[in-house]
Amino acid sequence: MEDALNDQIIMMRCLRKRMPIGFDLISVKTGKEGLEKTEKDKFDLLLLDYRLPDMTGLELLETLQKRHLQIPIIFVTSKGNEKIAVEAMKLGVRDYLVKDEIDSNRLVENIRNIIVESALPPEVNPEVAKHIAELFSTSTTLKIEILNILETYPKSKIPFLELISTLKELAETNFLEAKPSHSVVACPSCGSLTANPSLQCPDCGSVLLDKGEALEHLSCGYVDFRTKFDKGDSVCPKCKKKLKILGVDYRRVESWYKCLNGHFFGRPILSFACSECGEKFTLDEAALKTLYYYRLTKRGRQRLRLGLLENILVEKDNQPDHEINTERIKLILKTRMDTRR
Repeated sequence: MEDALNDQIIMMRCLRKRMPIGFDLISVKTGKEGLEKTEKDKFDLLLLDYRLPDMTGLELLETLQKRHLQIPIIFVTSKGNEKIAVEAMKLGVRDYLVKDEIDSNRLVENIRNIIVESALPPEVNPEVAKHIAELFSTSTTLKIEILNILETYPKSKIPFLELISTLKELAETNFLEAKPSHSVVACPSCGSLTANPSLQCPDCGSVLLDKGEALEHLSCGYVDFRTKFDKGDSVCPKCKKKLKILGVDYRRVESWYKCLNGHFFGRPILSFACSECGEKFTLDEAALKTLYYYRLTKRGRQRLRLGLLENILVEKDNQPDHEINTERIKLILKTRMDTRR
């Protein structure tokens, strides 16, 4: 009984010191009591000792399987009982450690990894989720922009489609808060957001355009940029007549376009070429998609911190720890109450 109590004290001190978030550690005396608690309450992790007063850890594992209780488990054995630990792994245990490792970084790292993987949606790659957490370590907001290529701020090395898919899953499960940022053009054929825009002349399709203030001589109909008319006297280059009265002899157009082939027009055609499939389309033909910016929720901050170093996530809300850690990780410790090793 004294040895078991010492193990609990050592484990509690280790977790209190090294776990980056708050948790509840619940200790039970027997396997039967532990089974009753796991059926009545939900636990994020079970720390299971092999030697229990009323059964072995392996027997308890078999009972959990029969009752279809899905709880991540770390198996604790005495040194020299690695074969028993292998049997426990076959029964679904996530990891094991010997008692000498209780006061070690391995215990905390195992707990952190298991809790993160268990908390994430099954479709989310844990490594991608950890990378997203690292992005939030430098900024409270993750924004998607298009600058010829798709980019995130802060910058990410994860392939864009995988990153977007993961962000969507994390938002749907309340790890992130997603708010619409703006709509963007998407390829109507493949849905890609990496279409390159261009301006075209509506008469000939030329993509080489110029823009400026234009004058139209009402008498002869000549139109050109103001710089083409003689400065000072404003003489029409076509008919050589002087432009005297605005609104009578000529009119001014502030923003007109001219293509390489000499066509003047008020508005160019906005067209796109998809960088993925090569499809060319106009704005009227384009599909539209909404981009979002993302912020960590309290739940997301709490859970994703488990995969990182303590205090790596940026917290701008200045809330004290007891308010931030509203979702506490529940651990249950099953330990023997005799002194046998």
